[in-house]
Amino acid sequence: MTMNVAHIEKQSYIYGPGCRFVIWTQGCSIRCEGCWNQSMWDFTGGHEIAVSDILDQIIAMGAKIDGITLLGGEPLDQYEEVLLLLQLCAKTGLSTMLFTGYELWEVEENGMSDMLRYLDILITGRYKESERTLRHQWIGSINQGVYFLTSRYSEKDMVNGNYMEITVAEDGSLTVLGFPPEQLT
Repeated sequence: MTMNVAHIEKQSYIYGPGCRFVIWTQGCSIRCEGCWNQSMWDFTGGHEIAVSDILDQIIAMGAKIDGITLLGGEPLDQYEEVLLLLQLCAKTGLSTMLFTGYELWEVEENGMSDMLRYLDILITGRYKESERTLRHQWIGSINQGVYFLTSRYSEKDMVNGNYMEITVAEDGSLTVLGFPPEQLT
């Protein structure tokens, strides 16, 4: 089984508690107005990677990471692949976190609630440009919900603020991650 992946960041500190292995899925059926990941909307972009190969990359990180985070695009547009990856990661003891544009009731109503038992944190809700925030960790607009689904984490693990990571590659290229202020989007 393969997953269509837009980008992988092997170590990030802004997409969940601790150091995370972050996977952006390619393709989004929701397409929120004002989204800054519009390059991840098209289902034909990205790279097809076997879920087992992604797991191998995650395991290779060893103790350097605390868990994984899935976002996109829209991860739940690849529900079966995401569910498999979450199940495999849960067996390793890594924490799991997922960002979706769907509301919790939509996840349940659309038969995707099986994944909830494999998640520590779930971020839900469509991005609303009119409700944008730079003051809350892990959400882009104040309508979005943060659900702590296990006792592993709680609200005390959130450090509200706007966080960005800028990586300079050996070739001099820049990667900007996070919820950038307007002038960087």
